[in-house]
Amino acid sequence: MGKKILDSKILYVVLSVLISLSLWLWVTSRDENRESRPFNLPIAFEGVDILEERSLMLVNPGVTASITVRANPRILASLNENPIKLTANVSNISMEGTQRVAYSYSLPAGIDQSDVEVIARNGGGMAVEVEVARFLRRENVEIRGEFQGTAAEGYLPGDTEDFRFSPGTLTISGRAELVNQVAYAKVVVTGENRTESVNDSFPFQLIGASGDPLDLDVTCDVDTVYTVFPIRATAEIPLDIKVAEGGGLGREDVRLKLSARSITVAGSREAVAALSAEDGLLLGTIDLAALEDDMAENGGELTFPVPLADELENLSGITEVTVELKPLKRVETRTFDVATRISTTNVPEGWRADIITQVIPVKVRGPAELLDELTEENIQVVANLGEIRAASGQYTVPVVTYLYNANPATELGVVRANYTITVSLEPEG
Repeated sequence: MGKKILDSKILYVVLSVLISLSLWLWVTSRDENRESRPFNLPIAFEGVDILEERSLMLVNPGVTASITVRANPRILASLNENPIKLTANVSNISMEGTQRVAYSYSLPAGIDQSDVEVIARNGGGMAVEVEVARFLRRENVEIRGEFQGTAAEGYLPGDTEDFRFSPGTLTISGRAELVNQVAYAKVVVTGENRTESVNDSFPFQLIGASGDPLDLDVTCDVDTVYTVFPIRATAEIPLDIKVAEGGGLGREDVRLKLSARSITVAGSREAVAALSAEDGLLLGTIDLAALEDDMAENGGELTFPVPLADELENLSGITEVTVELKPLKRVETRTFDVATRISTTNVPEGWRADIITQVIPVKVRGPAELLDELTEENIQVVANLGEIRAASGQYTVPVVTYLYNANPATELGVVRANYTITVSLEPEG
């Protein structure tokens, strides 16, 4: 019996201890056992967009506030992982300078307001000072490029004006006194022995009016700029003049002297290679049969433009070439009135062609002694009517002139001109 009582007392002791411990834990979780702990927390600012609409901005948006939190240890420990949030509204600020704004706090989910006490540690209540400055957003800030690399041999980098950017300009925002320091933005392209044009995105530097780089706390609408910059192939291209024989002059009868024998061009590798593969750049044709009388007899100068495809650039800057022509053979030009040897060919079937023109003057060029022997009987004028529409009427048609019983291939030749005759076309019968 005594042992049973003893055993009962031990049981009661254990139960008492457990009940006391439970009561202690419950009490320590209530206000009677609160502790204080300091926190330094960032403040989230609201109404910043309204400030910008007033051309104002916060200079120091990373403001923090020091607070003391009184709560039980369990709650204080949880605030380390899920801290209190501090918020301040700046939409009522309307001027620059140091401004004092109140902030509020919000507790994490699961913590009741009655379980904590929040006290500002700065002695001035729940308020902080912020610096407000004039805000400026500048659009259409110029972007410039600078090539600080090298091109491979046979290649040429473009000029500063050849840079192309996307976007074409920048928008910079921030404190007005800082934004106004920016004169332009500069993209620097580097690289050694380049043979390909640049097509890539690059960072940029903000440059001041003095030309020096700036290190400013401002915001740009982009971080990089897509940049296009040409690296072009180059080649020296010979210039050529074609000569068409005639009018009593052959290629060996004249000497040509060009004011420029070649030019240097730049462009894409494909365009430059295609031009280089040709025998030269043909400036034009000198038709010896169409030379003016004085030019054929005494020589003179002819001017030819330098033709280039749009994708090629003439680095030499030579836009035209003067060709000095000197005859090596003495010739004269004489006019013969051809009256008897004017004929037509390809007259439309069923129609009759009557030649109205009675005399046509034809110029012939060659050595004087051969011209002395030539008569109008040696000149044939033929009009081709194959292109005439079969209808009654008079028509002016071009003619072709021939020399026969002479030696036109090497010594004598008709001067090419706009020879025409007039014919009348009527139905037969």
